[in-house]
Amino acid sequence: MLAPSEIRPGLVVRLDTALLRALGGAETNAQRSEDEDRAVTDVHDFIVVATNDAAASSMLLPIFPRSAPGSAPLDPSRMRGPAGFTGVPWFYSRWQHWRVPNISIVAASAGDPGAEGDRRTYAEGNVDALRELENWASRNRCAFRPA
Repeated sequence: MLAPSEIRPGLVVRLDTALLRALGGAETNAQRSEDEDRAVTDVHDFIVVATNDAAASSMLLPIFPRSAPGSAPLDPSRMRGPAGFTGVPWFYSRWQHWRVPNISIVAASAGDPGAEGDRRTYAEGNVDALRELENWASRNRCAFRPA
Protein backbone atom coordinates (compact mmCIF):
# COMPACT_ATOMS: atom_id res chain seq x y z
CA MET A 1 0.00 0.00 0.00
CA LEU A 2 1.23 3.49 -0.84
CA ALA A 3 2.19 6.01 1.79
CA PRO A 4 0.40 9.36 1.24
CA SER A 5 3.78 11.06 0.72
CA GLU A 6 4.44 8.86 -2.34
CA ILE A 7 1.58 10.35 -4.37
CA ARG A 8 3.25 12.64 -6.89
CA PRO A 9 3.09 13.38 -10.61
CA GLY A 10 4.67 10.56 -12.58
CA LEU A 11 3.81 7.79 -10.13
CA VAL A 12 2.35 4.66 -11.73
CA VAL A 13 0.06 2.88 -9.30
CA ARG A 14 -2.21 -0.16 -9.40
CA LEU A 15 -5.64 0.63 -7.94
CA ASP A 16 -8.75 -1.36 -7.16
CA THR A 17 -11.44 0.64 -8.98
CA ALA A 18 -14.27 -1.17 -7.18
CA LEU A 19 -12.85 0.10 -3.89
CA LEU A 20 -12.42 3.61 -5.35
CA ARG A 21 -16.10 3.58 -6.28
CA ALA A 22 -17.15 2.24 -2.87
CA LEU A 23 -15.15 4.92 -1.04
CA GLY A 24 -16.83 7.68 -3.06
CA GLY A 25 -15.42 10.99 -4.24
CA ALA A 26 -13.71 9.62 -7.36
CA GLU A 27 -14.77 11.14 -10.68
CA THR A 28 -14.12 10.20 -14.29
CA ASN A 29 -14.78 11.70 -17.68
CA ALA A 30 -14.99 8.31 -19.39
CA GLN A 31 -17.80 8.09 -21.90
CA ARG A 32 -21.04 6.59 -20.63
CA SER A 33 -24.21 5.82 -22.54
CA GLU A 34 -27.40 3.95 -21.70
CA ASP A 35 -25.71 0.74 -22.89
CA GLU A 36 -22.09 1.16 -21.89
CA ASP A 37 -19.75 2.72 -19.35
CA ARG A 38 -16.19 2.96 -20.69
CA ALA A 39 -14.60 3.66 -17.31
CA VAL A 40 -12.04 1.02 -16.39
CA THR A 41 -13.08 -1.57 -13.85
CA ASP A 42 -11.45 -4.04 -11.50
CA VAL A 43 -7.77 -3.64 -10.61
CA HIS A 44 -6.03 -1.31 -13.05
CA ASP A 45 -2.79 0.65 -13.51
CA PHE A 46 -2.87 4.47 -13.57
CA ILE A 47 -0.38 7.31 -14.00
CA VAL A 48 -0.69 10.25 -11.62
CA VAL A 49 -0.41 13.20 -14.02
CA ALA A 50 -1.16 16.03 -11.55
CA THR A 51 -1.80 16.61 -7.89
CA ASN A 52 -3.93 19.26 -6.23
CA ASP A 53 -2.59 19.84 -2.74
CA ALA A 54 -5.41 22.24 -1.79
CA ALA A 55 -8.06 19.62 -2.65
CA ALA A 56 -5.92 16.67 -1.48
CA SER A 57 -6.68 14.92 -4.77
CA SER A 58 -4.93 13.83 -7.94
CA MET A 59 -5.63 13.48 -11.66
CA LEU A 60 -4.91 10.02 -13.03
CA LEU A 61 -4.94 8.31 -16.44
CA PRO A 62 -5.48 4.58 -16.90
CA ILE A 63 -2.75 2.79 -18.84
CA PHE A 64 -3.00 -0.41 -20.86
CA PRO A 65 -0.59 -3.10 -22.09
CA ARG A 66 -2.10 -2.95 -25.60
CA SER A 67 -3.48 -0.35 -27.95
CA ALA A 68 -7.20 0.39 -28.24
CA PRO A 69 -9.27 3.02 -30.05
CA GLY A 70 -8.50 6.42 -28.52
CA SER A 71 -5.24 5.33 -26.93
CA ALA A 72 -1.70 6.48 -27.62
CA PRO A 73 1.69 4.94 -26.78
CA LEU A 74 3.73 6.06 -23.81
CA ASP A 75 7.35 6.98 -24.50
CA PRO A 76 9.37 3.97 -23.28
CA SER A 77 12.40 6.17 -22.49
CA ARG A 78 10.36 7.87 -19.74
CA MET A 79 9.42 4.66 -17.92
CA ARG A 80 11.24 3.57 -14.77
CA GLY A 81 10.67 0.47 -12.71
CA PRO A 82 10.99 -3.29 -12.83
CA ALA A 83 11.02 -5.51 -15.91
CA GLY A 84 7.47 -6.13 -17.04
CA PHE A 85 6.76 -2.44 -16.77
CA THR A 86 9.81 -1.20 -18.64
CA GLY A 87 10.85 -2.72 -21.94
CA VAL A 88 7.28 -3.43 -23.06
CA PRO A 89 4.75 -1.15 -24.78
CA TRP A 90 2.19 0.73 -22.68
CA PHE A 91 -0.65 2.94 -23.88
CA TYR A 92 -2.71 5.65 -22.22
CA SER A 93 -6.31 6.58 -22.82
CA ARG A 94 -6.72 10.09 -24.21
CA TRP A 95 -10.41 10.07 -23.34
CA GLN A 96 -10.44 8.86 -19.75
CA HIS A 97 -9.18 10.82 -16.77
CA TRP A 98 -9.94 10.24 -13.11
CA ARG A 99 -9.93 12.77 -10.26
CA VAL A 100 -9.45 10.87 -7.02
CA PRO A 101 -9.02 11.91 -3.38
CA ASN A 102 -5.48 11.05 -2.30
CA ILE A 103 -6.76 9.17 0.73
CA SER A 104 -8.71 6.91 -1.65
CA ILE A 105 -5.62 6.32 -3.78
CA VAL A 106 -3.81 5.11 -0.68
CA ALA A 107 -6.71 2.86 0.38
CA ALA A 108 -7.12 1.32 -3.09
CA SER A 109 -3.40 0.71 -3.70
CA ALA A 110 -2.94 -2.50 -1.69
CA GLY A 111 -2.32 -4.49 -4.89
CA ASP A 112 0.45 -2.24 -6.19
CA PRO A 113 3.49 -4.41 -7.07
CA GLY A 114 6.07 -1.82 -5.94
CA ALA A 115 7.53 -1.08 -2.55
CA GLU A 116 8.08 2.26 -0.86
CA GLY A 117 11.12 3.88 -2.46
CA ASP A 118 10.89 1.51 -5.47
CA ARG A 119 7.70 2.44 -7.35
CA ARG A 120 7.02 2.46 -11.07
CA THR A 121 7.13 5.90 -12.67
CA TYR A 122 6.50 7.61 -15.98
CA ALA A 123 8.09 10.95 -16.89
CA GLU A 124 8.70 11.71 -13.23
CA GLY A 125 9.95 15.28 -12.93
CA ASN A 126 9.00 16.09 -16.54
CA VAL A 127 6.21 18.62 -15.97
CA ASP A 128 5.66 19.23 -19.70
CA ALA A 129 5.22 15.55 -20.57
CA LEU A 130 2.77 15.00 -17.72
CA ARG A 131 0.86 18.21 -18.49
CA GLU A 132 0.47 17.03 -22.09
CA LEU A 133 -1.28 13.89 -20.79
CA GLU A 134 -3.40 15.90 -18.35
CA ASN A 135 -4.46 18.38 -21.04
CA TRP A 136 -6.42 15.72 -22.90
CA ALA A 137 -9.07 16.11 -20.17
CA SER A 138 -9.92 19.58 -21.50
CA ARG A 139 -10.45 18.13 -24.98
CA ASN A 140 -12.81 15.42 -23.81
CA ARG A 141 -16.44 16.01 -24.75
CA CYS A 142 -17.59 14.11 -21.67
CA ALA A 143 -17.89 15.96 -18.36
CA PHE A 144 -16.53 14.59 -15.11
CA ARG A 145 -19.04 12.50 -13.18
CA PRO A 146 -18.98 10.22 -10.16
CA ALA A 147 -17.03 7.10 -11.00
